[in-house]
Amino acid sequence: MEFRVNDVHVHSSGKERVEDIEKALDSSGVEKIALISYHPYLLRDIWTPIGVDEFKDSVKRLSEVQKALRGRVYGLAFVDPRMVDDVKELVKLVEWVLTDLELVGVKMIPAGWYPYEEKLYPLYEKLEELNAPILFHCGISWGFPDSSRFCRPVFWEALMKFKKLRFILAHLCWPWVDEALAVGGRFLYPAKSGFLSYKPQILFDISSGAPWLWKIDALGKAIAYLGPEMLIFGSDCGSADNSKCFEEAIRRDYIILKQILARPDNELRIIFRDNFDRFIGKK
Repeated sequence: MEFRVNDVHVHSSGKERVEDIEKALDSSGVEKIALISYHPYLLRDIWTPIGVDEFKDSVKRLSEVQKALRGRVYGLAFVDPRMVDDVKELVKLVEWVLTDLELVGVKMIPAGWYPYEEKLYPLYEKLEELNAPILFHCGISWGFPDSSRFCRPVFWEALMKFKKLRFILAHLCWPWVDEALAVGGRFLYPAKSGFLSYKPQILFDISSGAPWLWKIDALGKAIAYLGPEMLIFGSDCGSADNSKCFEEAIRRDYIILKQILARPDNELRIIFRDNFDRFIGKK
């Protein structure tokens, strides 16, 4: 890779040291990451939502890491709507995270709730107001039990209502890749209708949900139909100090895009680097 990579999908283990994160980024050729606050119940076979106190502790720590590595680490708060009873509380909590703690956006996995639910509209409106993006899980998930019941890509079509809201659907929504591409095409329609300045508000991160053979097919379809402007690199690494994980993810997707699909270097730069800044909204 002739340029340093930006990674939009990195989970925090909650234990990383700042110096180890910086070392891992440098050694693996990664310039910037979007780092997700630690969630204690992720990958555990329970439905328990994170508690508010646990959430606050996690995002405060992430804020400290972001400040220490400003310009390289961009914090996403792992938000679960079930951790409060009232959406007004949720909006207030998220606003505190994004203004007082200065994190840049949120991460959400629909589990026990659907992304189209009208009760979430005040949250989306607040994120629009604050110019803060969302990284959504989409597709089958190992994160929470039965979460894929709530993660079909068609459920996000309702977000067309929020024209200024930038969001990512992760993993190309595997195994519902064709459905995801149809949803992406729906959001892309204004651009195809002659509005050349229109930038689609939706992106798809290419972090692996699909096994190798299926991912080659998925990426081939995605880049042919949506183009590189709607695809973004993410590793889905489980900690920010794991250089081996970064390197393996970059190598895997580079091989698919460059060597197997023969995509040109300018498209790789858009996917592996440029779209990160458009999603985050900050340089």
